[in-house]
Amino acid sequence: MLKYPEFRSLLRRVILAPIIVTSILSGFLLWETFDLNRSLKWVDQTDQIIDQSGDLLRMLVDMESGTRGYIVTGDESFLQHYLDGQKKVDTKYHSLYLMVASNQIQQQQKLRDFYSGYKEWSAYAGRIIDLRRAGKANPTLYENQQGKQKMDALRAQILDFQNVEIGLRTQRVQAAHLRWILMVTSCLVLGLGFGIFLALFTRYNFNKLGTRLLQSEQRWTATLGSIGEAVIATDSHGRIIFLNQVAAALTGWPSEEAQNLPVGDVFKIINEKSGMSADDEVLQVLEERQIITVANNVALITRDGREIPVEHSAAPILAREGKVIGVVLVFRDVAERRQEQIETAEQAALLELTQDSVFVIDMKGTVLFWSRGAEALLGYTKEQADGKISHQLLHTEFPQPMEEISAELMRAGHWEGDLIATAQDGRRIVMASRWALQWGKRDQEPRVLVINNDITERKRGEASLVMQSEQMRAFAERLQWVREEDRKRVARDLHDEIGQILTAIKMDMTWMTRHLPASEVEIRARMAESIQLINDGVKTVRNICSGLRPGVLDDLGLAAAIEWQSSEFAARNGVECKVTVPPVDLHLDGDRATATFRIFQECLTNVTRHAQAKSVRVDLCQEEESILLIVEDDGIGFVESGSSNALGSLGLLGMKERAQFCGGDVHITSLPGKGTTVTVRVPVDTPRAERVMI
Repeated sequence: MLKYPEFRSLLRRVILAPIIVTSILSGFLLWETFDLNRSLKWVDQTDQIIDQSGDLLRMLVDMESGTRGYIVTGDESFLQHYLDGQKKVDTKYHSLYLMVASNQIQQQQKLRDFYSGYKEWSAYAGRIIDLRRAGKANPTLYENQQGKQKMDALRAQILDFQNVEIGLRTQRVQAAHLRWILMVTSCLVLGLGFGIFLALFTRYNFNKLGTRLLQSEQRWTATLGSIGEAVIATDSHGRIIFLNQVAAALTGWPSEEAQNLPVGDVFKIINEKSGMSADDEVLQVLEERQIITVANNVALITRDGREIPVEHSAAPILAREGKVIGVVLVFRDVAERRQEQIETAEQAALLELTQDSVFVIDMKGTVLFWSRGAEALLGYTKEQADGKISHQLLHTEFPQPMEEISAELMRAGHWEGDLIATAQDGRRIVMASRWALQWGKRDQEPRVLVINNDITERKRGEASLVMQSEQMRAFAERLQWVREEDRKRVARDLHDEIGQILTAIKMDMTWMTRHLPASEVEIRARMAESIQLINDGVKTVRNICSGLRPGVLDDLGLAAAIEWQSSEFAARNGVECKVTVPPVDLHLDGDRATATFRIFQECLTNVTRHAQAKSVRVDLCQEEESILLIVEDDGIGFVESGSSNALGSLGLLGMKERAQFCGGDVHITSLPGKGTTVTVRVPVDTPRAERVMI
């Protein structure tokens, strides 16, 4: 029987000749490859030149278009392309000039001519732009003068330059194509010749050198090599006869170099328990004919000195007669798994350090991990919580069904929300809960990390703040109502008491004037002046009463009051006021009508103070179950984000508060220079919130 080393030595001598021939052909092929690569680089350089010139042409077109647009419109934004182009043209030109080969004298001259033309056009365009900025340029002057002719000449120069490069590219592509054909032909000749030779060699020599031995060895090698774990086989003396690719990668020893070496030189391990090396284990297997398995505390020392944690086993290789002819070692890298164990332990230790309630559950809610923070907050120990369904143990009240939470976890990988849990001592704890989904490896089920923060006191504080806010709102509404009632009472007293007194005095003085002798000219004049003062006082009382509480609002309703206030506003401020109201008064109770009217007065006040408007449009109508009031002016407007500063924060706040008291809202839209629109919506049949009597 031919031994494998003798077979391999003979095989090397037989194939030496084809290796030499193959090397010669390979050298020729490599030369062709370099030549082809050089040709392709020339083609690539030509493409870059064409692309660069195209970019330069597009930039000139953009500059020309921007210049035309500015000359026609006078809009500076059209000059952006022109200004950007001025910054980039020189750079692109010099880059293109350097890319042109030194032997392309004509192309370089064309670029120089183009650059001279561009400088002339740029100077001309600059003069036209300066004239346009000075208001002296005719918008049609640019189209009818030499600027367009200069730009057409530049385009023609670029196109001529590109045509030359395109022709040059075609020549270079053809040359590269010829070299490619030659290289492919060489490859075919090399492959065909080597294949024919190898086929003849296999047919002639394999039968002669022992086909059965070779096939058996190949089958055995393929079987061990296909194993997904690292495999090393030794002979009866503990020397390596086989090393698969996985083992070579782990140990750092190529299969060829490891052949015939003692297994201890390649598979160096330290067993932390037994202290045995690989040599000891191989000898033990050879002597005892038993399988040895080591799963823990074993490190492989690689060729470069690294330590890799491994699990391994050693088994005897038995011949037909039961004789041990070798040992097979099977081992695997467990560094990743050991690192995962370390990381898991570190993560668990970190979770134990947090003061928050942290635990891990599966998708069914079963507790897998329970931190000390969870013990402190919820009262259940790890032993009590382990294996329990968390939401059953804690009687958890979720803000949404558990099915929806699970669906959100599977979709987004996380969920957040507030929930209520019952501690072991019966306390109800409000918690801000954050859930994060962790997918398991391979066939492991996903797990959920749950982090809970106790926000019971915060929720109580929020509820207290909400209650205080509602009380303050009710108090403000009460003050507003008292203020309106006081205004109504003062206006009524002024009108009824002071007005009647002034009217009585006027009547008495009129009577006295009529009964004075005609000769008492001075007294009659003094009496007339006093009567006029009384008339002015009556008007003043009437104006004060109207300011405090317009009688038209109580007597004729909201629509009439808005018309009256608009006419007063127009007469007082000289601002045109267009009013559109329904022919029949809207049915609003006194409080909501008063609130709407006061909001309208505040809108007119803001127009007077801030808007600088020439006209105001007022629309009052009913839409479904709401009263809609729209006040629109043509003033200077403002930026909406600064509305509180533009309208006065107190005035705007007062408008919104009045609308909210009625169950309505106020919406303000404005743009600088476009005026302001205030939209007030008040429900018709929504009852006013019950007032808190203070």
